Amino acid sequence: MNEERKRILEMLAGGQISAQEAAELLEALEGGAEAVETQPQRPARLLRININDADGTQVRVNLPLALARFALKFVPKEQQEQIAASGFDLDELLSTLGNDMPEGKLVEIKDADGAEVLIEVV
Repeated sequence: MNEERKRILEMLAGGQISAQEAAELLEALEGGAEAVETQPQRPARLLRININDADGTQVRVNLPLALARFALKFVPKEQQEQIAASGFDLDELLSTLGNDMPEGKLVEIKDADGAEVLIEVV
C-alpha cells in the first residue's frame, strides 16, 4: 500500500475525515472511478475476549482497541498462560493495536477439559 493511500486510511480511522471525503481523496489519488468502487473497509474498533472455562466460568470482554491493555486485568492468569503456551504473544498484539489492525479471530484455544479462549478484533 502506498504512503498516500495509507495516510488517507489513517485519517479516516482517526475520525479526521468522513468516509465520503476518504473516497474522494482515494479517487483523486487513483485518478479514476475504480477507487470509489473499492472503498476501504471500516477500521476495527473493538477487541473481544471470550473465555469459557471448564468449571463453567465465563468471561466476556468487549472494549475499544484504545483500552485493550486494561482488558488483561480480566483475563485469568491461567488463560494468559494458555495463550502464551499456544505461541501467541499478547504483549506484541497490544503494541500493534495503534496500527492498521485487521478484523477477525486472533486467538482461539480449546483444551480437552472444555476450556475455551477466543480473542478477536471486530
